[in-house]
Amino acid sequence: MKEPIVVLGAGGFARQMISLVQDINAVEAQYDVIGFLAPETPPEPIPLPILGIDEKLREITARYVIGIGIPHVRANLDEFAHRVGRDTVTLIHPQSNIEIDVYLDPGCVILPGARLQTGTSLGRHVLVNANAVVGHDCHVADHVVLSPSSVVAGNAWIGERTFIGAGAVVLPGRKIGDDVTIGAGAVVTKDVPPGACAMGVPARW
Repeated sequence: MKEPIVVLGAGGFARQMISLVQDINAVEAQYDVIGFLAPETPPEPIPLPILGIDEKLREITARYVIGIGIPHVRANLDEFAHRVGRDTVTLIHPQSNIEIDVYLDPGCVILPGARLQTGTSLGRHVLVNANAVVGHDCHVADHVVLSPSSVVAGNAWIGERTFIGAGAVVLPGRKIGDDVTIGAGAVVTKDVPPGACAMGVPARW
């Protein structure tokens, strides 16, 4: 029997969770997505019902996954779900590559083509998008979002609620503070202080 889960959010990324679960179930039947929790119905068609607003999570006997790709929103939803006593689920696409000695905290979402190299640790509700790479011995803190084809090279440290844009590169050993935004295509050659927005090649903030 498959385990029921709900998706927090109902936008484009939330709908991607349906395909992710289908691909996981094609290898081994594990989960049944029963619907979305969202404050309003999005303009795009959705394949499953909206069961109510986030508060409905108090009443639903199911684990959850966060289907929103904005770091501070992921953090807020995680805090709310913890407060109402609900457990999350970690979803790993079968076409991702996770090497030995990798540690994932609960709620991580790993999409197809992503690669996590040995010695890496990911905090709660980290999103590693399609074809993103996290090098060996990196630490990625809670609620970080790594966009498609981004690269975090070995021994880097990524602070909480940081967003790394599509195709951005963080060079080896760099330290990125909390609440940082790294623009698409940026190349981070130096440590980035908390709260900064870094863009360009090399990245400036």
